[in-house]
Amino acid sequence: MKIRSAVLSRAIAEEMANRRRKMKKLEESRYEEVCLRIPMIRELDNDVRCMTFDFGLRLMGDSDKKGIQKTAEMFIVGQKDEKCMLLAKNGFPSDYLDKQYVCEFCHDTGRIGTDLCRCVTQLAINTVFEDSGLDPKQSFEAFDINLQRTPGDRNAMAKIRDAAIAYSDSFPNNEKHDLLYFGEPGVGKTFLVNCIGGRILKRGYSVLKISAHRLIQLTLDTLRSDPSDKPDFILPDLLIIDDLGTEPMIQNITIETLLSILCQRQDMGKSTIFSTNLEVFATDNMSHETIWSLYGERFASRLMAPRIVKIQAMHTENVRLVQQ
Repeated sequence: MKIRSAVLSRAIAEEMANRRRKMKKLEESRYEEVCLRIPMIRELDNDVRCMTFDFGLRLMGDSDKKGIQKTAEMFIVGQKDEKCMLLAKNGFPSDYLDKQYVCEFCHDTGRIGTDLCRCVTQLAINTVFEDSGLDPKQSFEAFDINLQRTPGDRNAMAKIRDAAIAYSDSFPNNEKHDLLYFGEPGVGKTFLVNCIGGRILKRGYSVLKISAHRLIQLTLDTLRSDPSDKPDFILPDLLIIDDLGTEPMIQNITIETLLSILCQRQDMGKSTIFSTNLEVFATDNMSHETIWSLYGERFASRLMAPRIVKIQAMHTENVRLVQQ
């Protein structure tokens, strides 16, 4: 499951080529749409082409090259301003005919300077893990606070939602990088982490959401085939591990894998979100397991470090039962 350079390079090259084809088609479609309604647009563009050719000929033989270049620039700017005015007058955005890109950060080159763009990082994640694991239907826009039947639960969930939105909008410059959501089944933990992941993904950061069960299963699969070919869970800007506590507890593998991932990500300043049905802290009358008792002190102390982790209890009503 490690990202193979040849496979990834081919996937990136194909994706960038597809993006350019798609955007060129969009640009051509928009141009024809505009010219049908505003024929003068095509005339203006023809004028620019003719005058550009003429200015080029004059540059080859005229000594006043700076003067010609300035005149040419003024002419092109004037034509562009007139096009923008015509577009606006006919109900089109002024930038409707501008060059289009799928990724506004790298302009579909895959790089920003010498660094890989975040869209390439997300492509790498999708290539290895098939997809980001997020449910696009679960978003803050679809967050229905009225599923909570009591005023108290609605108020509590509104505060949780607002804090999650603030985290998403501030990412990655949050005071506390990691989040831990815990509570009973059906209170909306998975929906909430999908909302956070989707919002951050739309902002241009790479996100992987995976269940704890699948994470351990992928690790086991690679250990059985090629131990050196383990999944890269450090790559994404945000890693969401859902349903902690549902994974198989395998000696010398489960806890060690989760601890290694969390330690590396925290040491690198990368954010991780966990959701779990397990309780965080034991009480005097509690007989079932907690994060601390199940995973031990080393993992629990990392997962609940108050300096870098915000712990959020979700103890509202089970909305699955309400919807039924």
